[in-house]
Amino acid sequence: MSGTLRAATLQLAPTPDRDANLAEVSQLLDTAGRDGVEFLLLPELFSVPFVPPVPGTPDYLINAEPLDGPSNALAAEKSREHGMTIVSSIFEDSGTPGVYFNTASTYVAGERVLEYRKSHLPLSNNFPEKYYFTPGNESPTVVETHGTKVGTIICYERHFPELARTVAIQGATVLAIPIAAATAYSRSIFEIELRAHAVFNCMYVMSSNRIGQEGTKAYFGGSAIYDPNGATMAQAEDSGANEIVVADLDLELLAAKRVAERPFLRDRRTELYR
Repeated sequence: MSGTLRAATLQLAPTPDRDANLAEVSQLLDTAGRDGVEFLLLPELFSVPFVPPVPGTPDYLINAEPLDGPSNALAAEKSREHGMTIVSSIFEDSGTPGVYFNTASTYVAGERVLEYRKSHLPLSNNFPEKYYFTPGNESPTVVETHGTKVGTIICYERHFPELARTVAIQGATVLAIPIAAATAYSRSIFEIELRAHAVFNCMYVMSSNRIGQEGTKAYFGGSAIYDPNGATMAQAEDSGANEIVVADLDLELLAAKRVAERPFLRDRRTELYR
């Protein structure tokens, strides 16, 4: 691990038109590529509206696509074109009738090197995801890219510190979280949780949230990049416009901090944790 990583998160307001969304994201990815971005995070299900609050709305299933569908195809193309690692979040049609996943795929140099399927699913008045998605059964893992390691969890999973710690133990220096958060309760604890993950695991944390109104839900954005002290390195302006948020992550500083200042991972006593 050496040098810096130029990282970016996108804040988006997807429309019901997937093709239009992909055209907009394509332009944003080109802008990020020209700015030298090496790692980029897209919001949760970035190319389609998010799940409706009515459980099991059949019409929503038309938004599902296979792993090699148009959304991931764009991520692969731009990853290859710009030498950029991209985390792309889609509503995955598994090909098995009735089985759909909320899946984040990581592309390195145009190749899909990892799929992580959201394993913790909410069931609430606003987000009845258990009626739309099948939970994944694999632990989150890390991807090596640009001289460092990145782990991904998805939205609701930021409420589970075990998942962030899981990728930290594997050596992740960056935790990337695609998000679709809209409720007042979520907003009240949004930054607190993300900052805490950064501090407890001594790593950079990136969030990429949606914006815009979808039915009764108003997505509040707040997309940001936090340093290992929990300080905000960069944050979206919350202007209502699609936005790229960029920060240069100092990997050498983080490595030194993990050894000399905050050796939390070293000092764990797993025999006491039941």
